[in-house]
Amino acid sequence: MYLGQNLILILSPPRSGSTMLQRILGSHTEVLTHPEPHILTPLAFQGYFYQVEKAPYSHKNAAQAFREFVDFLPEKEEDYLNACRAYCDALYSRALKNSGKRYFLDKTPNYARSILPFIERLLPQAKIIILTRHPLAVLSSVAHTFYDGDYDRAYFSRNILGTTIPPVARFLKESRVEHIHVRYEELVSDPVQHVRQLFAYLNLDYQEGCISFGEHQHITKTYGDPKIARHSSPITQQIDAWVTDLIQRPDRRDLCKMIIGKIQAEDLAAYGYPSETLWKPLEDVMNGGVGEDNKASLMIRIHALKWSFVRRVQSLARKPPVTRLVKRISRYCDALLK
Repeated sequence: MYLGQNLILILSPPRSGSTMLQRILGSHTEVLTHPEPHILTPLAFQGYFYQVEKAPYSHKNAAQAFREFVDFLPEKEEDYLNACRAYCDALYSRALKNSGKRYFLDKTPNYARSILPFIERLLPQAKIIILTRHPLAVLSSVAHTFYDGDYDRAYFSRNILGTTIPPVARFLKESRVEHIHVRYEELVSDPVQHVRQLFAYLNLDYQEGCISFGEHQHITKTYGDPKIARHSSPITQQIDAWVTDLIQRPDRRDLCKMIIGKIQAEDLAAYGYPSETLWKPLEDVMNGGVGEDNKASLMIRIHALKWSFVRRVQSLARKPPVTRLVKRISRYCDALLK
């Protein structure tokens, strides 16, 4: 039975250094990898464990029918899981076929947000690496990579921290499958030590050249860090880049405090960044004499007011009566577009 014996999974929030780590490990002669294949996501959302929000068919009816069919099978859920394992075996093992390598490495950040419990049950023998990064560094990287530095638009479009930290923390606290936890800041500060530990966990010999990942050939396709080619080995310059973003921007600080405030303190601690020390890099700089700009530009003030209004409307839309109304309007709009 396939349980993930030839598989490495890097599980992390987006913008946590996972492409860098993928390339470091993928530089090993025993590891094959491919940019973010999303092999497990559609498998998990077939309707038995999770459902998609929209589909070009009645996904609710399909999910109910699928559950009834699985209940009809001799071993019920276990038969379904074994079918899913056969799917994984066919794809991951065939990717490795003729490569001469021992492991296939799958790095798909979306897994960490949505399907960790499914992965734990499906592939309990996979080598799981949990990679975490300072939450505000993640937000800063998301904002600058995809939203031209606009923290508010990044948060409004997708609450990365609120949707990834709790499930990753839950996995770290409760998971019974073997895994290793690596923090981005420690990895880039002392790559030799941490890459040695990772290869030991994978039962692979340490190969020094892997740290200089830019000197190796890698597959580059649609997904993955678009800036990864700028560096050929781990760097430390981005560790506290978020601090610079927040020093002169009280609006950004307020937004970040609101986002962090919605995450449980025990989840932050399990994730590796306790609330007691989370703000220390920023506090150290500001206490060192770099204060905030009390004359924030008019455009910044307008920007802050605009997104404050948007968040109020968003909060109103979450109230059950308003939510029902919005969903009804959405259904009417969908009907008009058919």
